[in-house]
Amino acid sequence: MKVLKLSLVAALAVGSFSALSAKPLEEAIKNVDFTGELRYRFQDSRQQEVGLLERQKSSANGQQNHKIRVRLGLKADVGDGFKIFGQAEYANDTAAGYANDGSNSYSPSPGTPTNRPFNLRQAYLQYDVSDYGFSTVLGRQQLGTIWTDDFVGTAAKFFYSPTDDFTVAAFAVDSFQENIGDSDAASFNLYVDSATAATLDQRLYKYNMYGAALLGKNIGGSGLDFGIWGAHLDRTATFYAADINYLLDMGEDLNWRLRATYMGNKINDTVVKNLGVGDGQLINVYGTLNAYGFDGTLGGIMLGKKDKISLNTIEDRGNAGLDVVGREILYSAGSWAAMSNGVSTFGYASVGYTLPSDLRIGLRAVYGGTSDTSTNSSNTALTTGYLGGGEKMEGVVDIDYKYSKNLTFFGWYSMLKVDNKVYQDDTRQTIRLQARYAF
Repeated sequence: MKVLKLSLVAALAVGSFSALSAKPLEEAIKNVDFTGELRYRFQDSRQQEVGLLERQKSSANGQQNHKIRVRLGLKADVGDGFKIFGQAEYANDTAAGYANDGSNSYSPSPGTPTNRPFNLRQAYLQYDVSDYGFSTVLGRQQLGTIWTDDFVGTAAKFFYSPTDDFTVAAFAVDSFQENIGDSDAASFNLYVDSATAATLDQRLYKYNMYGAALLGKNIGGSGLDFGIWGAHLDRTATFYAADINYLLDMGEDLNWRLRATYMGNKINDTVVKNLGVGDGQLINVYGTLNAYGFDGTLGGIMLGKKDKISLNTIEDRGNAGLDVVGREILYSAGSWAAMSNGVSTFGYASVGYTLPSDLRIGLRAVYGGTSDTSTNSSNTALTTGYLGGGEKMEGVVDIDYKYSKNLTFFGWYSMLKVDNKVYQDDTRQTIRLQARYAF
């Protein structure tokens, strides 16, 4: 009994001293920055015929889908140049409004799945030596390469900035995240059956990736930005890219921007032999004029390799300004930006006007085609468009509204038409509406 009493007394004493030594909440959060995002999307995608587009991808798969994404993060400055960052994400909510009983393939479970947990998206340690322009980030983090959009992986990144204009970066990626949420990683699933695709996809993300970049920002106040990138995905491919972005400022409400991007890669010989993948390349050039609320863009893009499946980006459309090329056409089979089939060539244009209330209305048009491929097959259907060949055309209506610095709304409607020798015309109509609050 005495032992029990002494233990209780000791526990109370330790608790008391811990309470006395604890920091007040106000002091504890003084060096902590909170970030967050709440995003709601409604999207609907329908096609006219069950033909070629049955195998096409879409940036908004499904009918009457309601999607919610929540991201909450905090960064704490723990002193001596060290910072820690953690971010939780909820992004697995997709409730189909038109079939809420679980009977439709677009609605695998009844109702809105509210019992699914948050997932850890990022968790890393950052160390800055400001006097020498050096910084390093270690842990699970958004990769931020030219070949990825918001892809996350376990990585180490190093940055050295001798001046405000130049940064030398190096990175090593030990593992990539699962292909979940908004991630749209390169995959063979458009071109082979799902079981085979799963086996082939393992080769793409099984090994480590190492790379470096030389980045320039507004060099000498000239308005010139550039990025020179190189990376090696072990036993899979060597990637290289160049991105040049020039802004000519001619007045407060008048400027012109020119951007040119080249992305290429050399695929490992074993991968070429076993998987039938060819070296990839993507070239995109466009110019944008902004004048007194009006904006206009004119450009062209070419991607892919003749008679081959080619890897162009690692995830989604990458981080190279390809969002100017329509909404759906770079997600369709054959001309998918991440993994295309054959050579796709498109010209595109857009025009828009932003009202004084920060409401922008715009129109886009894309026209071109994808070469028929799979000539090694004896199946006539495969050689004449089943894997994405044919003429393609897309028209888009955009609406964007910036209510405040934190709250934005946007929506778009896309009509994509594909015509090839086997399936003739096929049409997909897609709509997306979004509200996003970020702080």
